[in-house]
Amino acid sequence: MYHIRKVEKFTILQHTTTSHLDPEKFRQFGYEGNSEEEFLNYIDDLDIDDVYEELDEETRLELAGIKEDYEWTEYYNSAWDGEESWYEIGEENPEWSRTGGFEVRHSTE
Repeated sequence: MYHIRKVEKFTILQHTTTSHLDPEKFRQFGYEGNSEEEFLNYIDDLDIDDVYEELDEETRLELAGIKEDYEWTEYYNSAWDGEESWYEIGEENPEWSRTGGFEVRHSTE
């Protein structure tokens, strides 16, 4: 008896609401940049817990909207463009966690 399964791959892109942040309010925490790219990298590396108590309420809420208290809105799903799928043959094996617990021997991908 053969063990066959179908696999589908898709990509989902999501976004949060847009936050409005003033770079000048982050100078006291060590931000020294002058460009959008530098500020974006600073925000990416920033641990909100390190500055949370010292931020004014408006900035705290704006930052939290992209760092911790956010909701996602899906704006693209590759499945909308059609199915990308294939078949695999093998054996169920919980040690193969990267392939969902299935030891793949052959695939139509």
